[in-house]
Amino acid sequence: MMKAWFLALSMALTALLSSALVPKLQPVVLARANVPLEQLFPAQFGPWRLDTAAAALIRPAFEQAKQLQTYDQVLERTYMDDTGRRVMLSVAYGRRQSVGLQMHRPEVCYKAGGFQVQDVAPGQIKLAGNHDLAVTRLLASMEGRSEPITYWRLLGDDVVADQTHFRLKQLSQGVLGTVLDGMLVRVSSIDDDEASAYKVQAAFVQDLAQSLNAAQRQRVLGTP
Repeated sequence: MMKAWFLALSMALTALLSSALVPKLQPVVLARANVPLEQLFPAQFGPWRLDTAAAALIRPAFEQAKQLQTYDQVLERTYMDDTGRRVMLSVAYGRRQSVGLQMHRPEVCYKAGGFQVQDVAPGQIKLAGNHDLAVTRLLASMEGRSEPITYWRLLGDDVVADQTHFRLKQLSQGVLGTVLDGMLVRVSSIDDDEASAYKVQAAFVQDLAQSLNAAQRQRVLGTP
């Protein structure tokens, strides 16, 4: 009888501890998860407006991630300015960015999509208010398509460019019993001139930043 009672008590304690150790989503994360990405990224800003006819240009999309339900929300758009320049925007948001559920970096998913990936390098885009946005730039190419890419990743409120720091931040939050949400913002264009493409992409991001209010800026561009 005593043995059965002890076994039942042990099982109850194990269940209680397991529940207590499950990483919890913070209220701010739950609130942000309910905000559609369409509300964060305007359809028109500065000289840029949506080009719905060019939506098919966005490749590779996050199809595999969608199938695996890696993200809670995905937004894909193509913008065009008055001179005819086009910029593709792809955004992925996940409320649970645990160690085992990491956002797909373009240098990984493009290579998996059959692209040759090269020139991966860190960079910065200067924004108003003494804010330097840390980004990663790379060139993805295949026959007939050259696509320079600029992207950044947010973990919680912070932009984390370095993969090692990204994982350490995930692990440290896991130890504390919390899970941070994450967002990946990718800006790219079809252009054989890599340097010129990065300048256009930087201008696009700067125009986007100017169109956002303070809360939106923090959400999309991180804490300065």
